[in-house]
This record gives sequence, C-alpha cells and structure tokens, in this order.
Amino acid sequence: MLRREDIYTTVAMTKSERYLHTPGSFARNNLLYVQEVGHLESLQPHRCIRENLDSFLILVVLEGKGTLTIGSRGINVAKGDCAWIDCMGHYEHISDEKDAWKLAWVHFNGRGARAFYELFVKLNNSLSIFHVENTDEFFEIIKDIMACQREKSILSELVCGEQLMHLLNKTFKCVADSAVLEDEQEKLIIAEIREFINEQYAEKNVLELVSIEFGKIVADIGIAFRGAYGISIEEYISRRRYNAAKELLRFSVKPMETVALESGIGDVILMQQLFIQNEGMSADEYRQKWAGWIRG
Repeated sequence: MLRREDIYTTVAMTKSERYLHTPGSFARNNLLYVQEVGHLESLQPHRCIRENLDSFLILVVLEGKGTLTIGSRGINVAKGDCAWIDCMGHYEHISDEKDAWKLAWVHFNGRGARAFYELFVKLNNSLSIFHVENTDEFFEIIKDIMACQREKSILSELVCGEQLMHLLNKTFKCVADSAVLEDEQEKLIIAEIREFINEQYAEKNVLELVSIEFGKIVADIGIAFRGAYGISIEEYISRRRYNAAKELLRFSVKPMETVALESGIGDVILMQQLFIQNEGMSADEYRQKWAGWIRG
C-alpha cells in the first residue's frame, strides 16, 4: 500500500514532500525497503522527537543548520552533515532559528538492514554522524527513491532496493574516505601487509612472519587492518586460503591432501567442512561442478 502526501505543511512549521510506503511480502522478506522518504524546508523551529521505531534513518542536511540529539548526546550539524540512526533508540532534532535547515531523508528497513548499520557504526568509530562534501549526490539518490515510490509493483520495489544499496554504498565510501587510518604512511604499510599475506598465506605461521617482516605487534596490526578493510586480519587470511583451495580444485587435478596443504588450510577434514559450510557441498562435489573439463 502506498500513500502520497504531496507538498505537506504542518501548522506552518515545515514545507515538505514525502512518501510513505508499506512494502509487499516479497520486499519485506528479501529486500531493503522504504518506509518513508522525502525532503523538507523548516519554516520555523520545532522539535521532532521519536523513539521505539523499527526503522533506520539516513538524514542529510542540505542547507542551514540545527541540532540533532541521538540518545542523550546533542550534536550541532550544518550543511553536509549526515546521520545514520537506529530509530529504536531516542532521537530528536530542531532547526536553527536564524539559519533554518533543509533536510532530505529516508526511513528504511529490511533484509540485512541491521547488519549494514552495525558495519557503518564499526567503520565510523561508533559515531552516527558523518560528513559529505557534495550533498547533491545524496539528494539525487533520495529523489530517485522518491520517484520510485509512485509505482506499486514488485519491479519498483526491486529498483528501490537497488537504490537504497546505492545510498548505503555512498555512505560507506564517505566513511572510508574519512581517514580511517591516522596517516597515509600507515595506510601504505597496511596495504603492504595485505600484499605480503597474499604471497605467504599458505604458511602456517603467517602472522608471525608478518610481525617479523614489519616489526609490529600483531594486535596493533589487526586493529589497523580492520580499520582499513573492515575485516580482521585472521579472517582475511582464512578467506585467502579458502579462495586458494577453490582455485586449486577448479584449475588443477591435485589430490585433496595437496590442495589442503598448498592452500594453507592444512587439513582435508577442515577443508571439507569449510566447503559444506560456505558452498553447501563437499570439496569433491565443488570440483565436479566447477571443473567439468577435468576427466579422471
């Protein structure tokens, strides 16, 4: 069900255009979906207070300034400042009296929404606020999402889910570009460590080799590595070994024991468990399906 409120005025406090949307069952179970999307111009300051909403909110300050309170913390925000908020918690906002703001926003939820939010918080040092240099890029995506709400079809919900992912990806890129590491030199070192792991992943003591090669404590490397790539160094090594095993299974006829050894996984039983867990099939079945050119 879709309801449209065209140019909408609340007791001369705001002028806004917004769309409210109730997703279909397919979108609710499988996609990111919109609950409300719109933009507004504050005509006079008024406090908006909400909590206990099963929703996530991305808000962009297009012009002016105001105060955004998340939980018990009040934050002054201005043009270019954005927020990603878990609306189950308390939040409120009010426009500045002398420099009224213009906002664009989207309330959304759906499959993976909380996981995306938790990843954002982790990458953004547990903060809800981030800054963008070009608000037009965000506003254009939000306007595309608004336009999408005019349709009532599964296709429009699929397109809208894609547009929401585009918005989230823009957000992640802004956060990643905001100096996740303290300086460019450390970024270069972490990149070198990743390349070193790409070459030495099969070694059983690869973390010890990293520490020796770069003269850093593994725990410190792990913190910087996660900050740079959003993944722990241990998980990166595990993924690199697993991908190496997949390559060996597809493009060689080497025995399972050799594949386990050369990939760095080391144990055939563990390798079989990993394939069942990640592919839903054994390593032998994976080889049969993906390396059909191999004839025994």
